[in-house]
Parts: sequence; C-alpha cells; structure tokens
Amino acid sequence: MAYYRFIHLSNYRPMGTFKKGLFLGGLLGAGLMWLSVTKKGKEVRDQILDHAAHVYEEVKKNVLRSDQWKKMNKNQYIKMVKETVDKYAIQNGLAENVKNMIVKVVGSQWEKMKEMHGDKE
Repeated sequence: MAYYRFIHLSNYRPMGTFKKGLFLGGLLGAGLMWLSVTKKGKEVRDQILDHAAHVYEEVKKNVLRSDQWKKMNKNQYIKMVKETVDKYAIQNGLAENVKNMIVKVVGSQWEKMKEMHGDKE
C-alpha cells in the first residue's frame, strides 16, 4: 500500500506547473517593466522601434512595387516582412530576439498597408 501511495503522489504535480507559469509570467512582466521604466530599457525600446521604422519603409517600397499587391494576403505580407528583417538584421548585426520583435511590430502594420494602398487606387 505504501508503494501505491508513493506512485500516486509522485504523479500529482498541479502546483509544479502553476509555479512554473507564475515564475515565467513574473519574468515576462519584469522584462516588460524594464523596457518601460528604466532609462536603459527605454533606450532599447526606442532602438527597436527605430529599426522597425526602417524595415517598415523598406517593406512598404517592396510591397507597393510588387505586381502581386492586389492579390497579396496577410501571410504573404508577413513572409515579405520576415525576408526584409532577415536582410536588415544581417546588415545591422541584430540579435534573434530583436529580429522577432521587429517582425511583430512591422507585421502588425498589414491593415495600415492595405488602407494606404486602397487610397491610391
């Protein structure tokens, strides 16, 4: 009976996953707080946004130059963003996590890009 009880208790770990989630959530919150509150965090955030602005301008030129623009969907736009960010990251020596953040920022501009092109038609 003691053996059964040991197996039963060793398989029961709901608080373990809760604690992991709580810990990871705390780390994420601390990172976001660092980007928002500290002087260095604000500098890093501003640098990321500057990089994103450069990439967005390049993507905008490429998209509007493309013959496929009218048929382009969001997935194709994101693919173009990723390709542009990859090239930009190599030229500017950006880390992988910075690249990912730039892809998210520029990728979120899909609706703006559609509206802008719609005004020109």
